[in-house]
Amino acid sequence: MFGKVVFSGVLTLLAGNFVNGATYYVSVVTGDDAWVGSRERPFRTITKALSLLYGGDTCIVQGGVYREKVVVRTHGSPRRPVVIRAADGDTVIIAGTERIAAWEVGGDGLWRAVVPRRVLQLLAGGRRRPMAREPDLDPEEMFDTSRWLPVESSSDGTVIFSGPPVPSGWWDGGLCLFLTGKRWIMHRGRVVASGGRRLQCDTSALWGRLNPQVYLGGGSGCIYHLHALDKPGEWFWQDDTLYYKPFPGEEPSSLVVEARLRREGLLLDGCSHVVVKGITFVMATLSMEEAAACRVDRCTFLFPEPMFAYDNGWVRDQPAGKGYSITHWKGKGIALSGKGNALKDCYIAHSWGDGISVGGADNLVENCYVDDCDWSATDAAALSVTGSGHTIRHCTLRNTARSVLVHRHARHIRILHCDLGDAGRMCEDLGITYSFHTHGDSSVIAWNRVHDNHAGSTASGIYLDNYDTAYFVHHNVIWNVEIAIQTNKPAVGHRIFHNTAWHCRKAMHAWGREGTSVEDQLVANNLAERAWDVGTRFLNNVTTPDPEFVAPEHGDFTLRSGSPALDAGAVIPGITERYAGEAPDAGAFEHGLPPWTAGASLLLPDEKDIFQYMMKH
Repeated sequence: MFGKVVFSGVLTLLAGNFVNGATYYVSVVTGDDAWVGSRERPFRTITKALSLLYGGDTCIVQGGVYREKVVVRTHGSPRRPVVIRAADGDTVIIAGTERIAAWEVGGDGLWRAVVPRRVLQLLAGGRRRPMAREPDLDPEEMFDTSRWLPVESSSDGTVIFSGPPVPSGWWDGGLCLFLTGKRWIMHRGRVVASGGRRLQCDTSALWGRLNPQVYLGGGSGCIYHLHALDKPGEWFWQDDTLYYKPFPGEEPSSLVVEARLRREGLLLDGCSHVVVKGITFVMATLSMEEAAACRVDRCTFLFPEPMFAYDNGWVRDQPAGKGYSITHWKGKGIALSGKGNALKDCYIAHSWGDGISVGGADNLVENCYVDDCDWSATDAAALSVTGSGHTIRHCTLRNTARSVLVHRHARHIRILHCDLGDAGRMCEDLGITYSFHTHGDSSVIAWNRVHDNHAGSTASGIYLDNYDTAYFVHHNVIWNVEIAIQTNKPAVGHRIFHNTAWHCRKAMHAWGREGTSVEDQLVANNLAERAWDVGTRFLNNVTTPDPEFVAPEHGDFTLRSGSPALDAGAVIPGITERYAGEAPDAGAFEHGLPPWTAGASLLLPDEKDIFQYMMKH
């Protein structure tokens, strides 16, 4: 087994007084779609079972690897949901891959297989293999740009690489990725001409329309191309042919190779009252867009989003006139939109784009662990949120190229009890949480652990960028960042209460163009070794070089009995009504009361076990 889920709450959706319907069984190992779908005579495919499901029916999927795109077109109701779940104790994998076995070995030592469909990703020998690239890529270090080639980029699509010159046409048709200028986002372009050290990329790429003083100039980059296929374990797909360079000792007859040919694994788009439980997705996404009251529980998603095309890394090619909606983003990862849907107790990891994207209204993400996302170094994140009324709680979100949680154009949302960290692994000028041009409408960011922004410049914790309004930011502990809380101008109506900042160059900062200002920003009951000095009204903030935390080196920012923050705060209705001493303490924790907790409570799956299981099935 791959580990258990430790539940943080009651599975209320499945605990109701439901009316039972029919139950169908599926087994990719022993089933046949010509059978009746009973336990003794199961169907072979999930797709066959779903063609028969109505409200109240259940599809029980038995152990095995299901290499199919599953589309749900049925609807349940509050008392008669449609349930799709793994059989108790079984390992069920939905994969976007197909086995590749018909190899030919060329005189150059490369293996070749005819694959008419574009290969998006590759597993070989139970490990993800990197696409051929110059310079070579360490697949375990997707954020490492230290070995990239120095480049100079221009707005006409020209990219000049350092290194030895190449013959004319050598890199034609390849893909160029580069981080230049202020390194806010990564650009990409298709190479239309090459020679010497010069690449000419398709000038339709939007990098030429962005401010060249910000985005272009010197930096570093890489090229994906068949001519870069020179390292064992690399692969490339071109002209209906998959190429693979084997390691010494690998043989076509014995090496298990899985090529990702499908982006989607399970589609719940437009569905209502559908429950999905206990399924592992490998190189396959789940989409729950424009859905209503659907729920995904205890699922694992590995490599949900492959490399994707985009022109503008900020909006990921949202069409004009569509509004800011995740329905039209690229690189969404696991997508939720519509109303009243939930993603709970899930593990999501290793994405070129978002881990999770949330839009619509009143959706829930709870007790999820999202790791290693935004390999594209765009404005993607472990979790991206738009829309209104969403709740993100008790999640662990970490390890991204830019921000960990992006909530641009999201109103009246709640980000509660989350552990958010290790942002800025590739890009600059970002926050661990980030919003811009957004009316928060009393959005709440509270009881979170926010830490470790690795960006070299403007590395903020909670970043409310220009034209953000009306956020409540309280009871967060923020450490190992440049700026704990940044409220860029114009900023209106923010409330900054009971936060603790430590090992930050500044507790607060606000940048804005001449003539802009911070308005109606109340800053109260906060604790740091730096001044709380950005706002219009300040109340009972504590600045001290020694707050007497219990064990900050181990992430414990609760207070000792002699802390200068004890009883130093003021009562704020609705925020500090419960306290242990004569007055509230300053900072995120109240001495004498049980400390609040943050982050997901999942026992993470063993990914090696998952890939070994796939190899055997």
